[in-house]
Amino acid sequence: MSAVQEAAGSYRRLLGDPVLRGLALADVCARVPQGMVSITLLLVAAVHASMTTAGLVVAGYTLGQAVTGPLRGRLADRHGLARVCAGFGVLYAAALACLLAGSLASSPAWLLVAAAAAAGLAVPPLSPGMRSLWSAHAAGALRHAAFALDAAVFDLAFITGPVLASSLAASVAPGAAVAVLLVLTWAAIVLIGARPRPGRVRRARRPAEPKRRAPGVLRSPALRRLLVTGALVNLALSATEVALTGYVRQHHALWASGPLLAEVSVGSIAGSLLLGARAASAETAEGARRLPRLLARYALGLAVLTAASLYAPLVAVAAPIAGLCLGPSLATLFGLASSAAPDGGGTEAQSWLSSVMNGGAAAGAALAGATAGLPVLSLAVAAAAAAAGGVFSLTLRRQPEDA
Repeated sequence: MSAVQEAAGSYRRLLGDPVLRGLALADVCARVPQGMVSITLLLVAAVHASMTTAGLVVAGYTLGQAVTGPLRGRLADRHGLARVCAGFGVLYAAALACLLAGSLASSPAWLLVAAAAAAGLAVPPLSPGMRSLWSAHAAGALRHAAFALDAAVFDLAFITGPVLASSLAASVAPGAAVAVLLVLTWAAIVLIGARPRPGRVRRARRPAEPKRRAPGVLRSPALRRLLVTGALVNLALSATEVALTGYVRQHHALWASGPLLAEVSVGSIAGSLLLGARAASAETAEGARRLPRLLARYALGLAVLTAASLYAPLVAVAAPIAGLCLGPSLATLFGLASSAAPDGGGTEAQSWLSSVMNGGAAAGAALAGATAGLPVLSLAVAAAAAAAGGVFSLTLRRQPEDA
């Protein structure tokens, strides 16, 4: 009960601050579209095109997003998050409108894929920007609670977002899902732009900025180590998703894939809200000590899920356990990335982390797909990747001064 009370107290203090409460609302508005976008693009493209084309549309969007992620983050650090998000938001809305119009007009597949890729290239950097804002506005003990809340909202968005998008597309039209996605995106941009600016002592450090132009935030050794750790963690997560889908398909129960993946997310949300808020800070030495322990527990949870897969009825019990330490691990990882970034490079650092983690997810999906005939082996690969991430993160403990 004390852990629950401690977590509840952290969130009460966090949401009791008007600025942080506004950021929490912006976080929700920024995250829900992330959960909606893949299914929305699929449904928009599939109006008059094949599912093959729809899949290429999603792939084009994802690739575009990964290619420009660090650049968009760097622009946000240099010119202001709200201003850059607003500029890209206009391009993003235009590209999605072109995709919708092209789909309704039965345009060629290449045109739909090009429009989706353009939308991916112009996604407002809200996701990395929110983490940078939490780091700037939530001080001391509240910072880790903020990152834990962000991780929980992220997981929740990927449960509710697809349901919202598919319901709108089925009951109204695919264009309605696009409209809601854009309204929420712009609501997040407006809320970010309306926030009071924290008192900036950074201005005095501005002369140091030219030093960072060439290598950018990657000159931080600690950040480079965090990128490898993040890639391994997302490799494990993606491999788990593919492995569980392959597992239920092998047992002729494909309907169970959604509920099982939702259980992993529910475990992650619970872990974020309860375990994640207990740490005083996600920064430097403390976070560097905490991350290997969390990743070891995450690997253990995946090992339990692997063992449970030998007897199908136990998988539903083990799925939430597998996700329990995922949310706190991600919260600590993102907090450390903000601390490791050179001054003024928080959004770019988070953008690099997101791009590299997307690469890890692609590798995890490929590895799990290659072993899809043996889902137990795919789950073992996921557990091994999480364990490797934990082992690699030990380097952060040995050299925290590089952060």
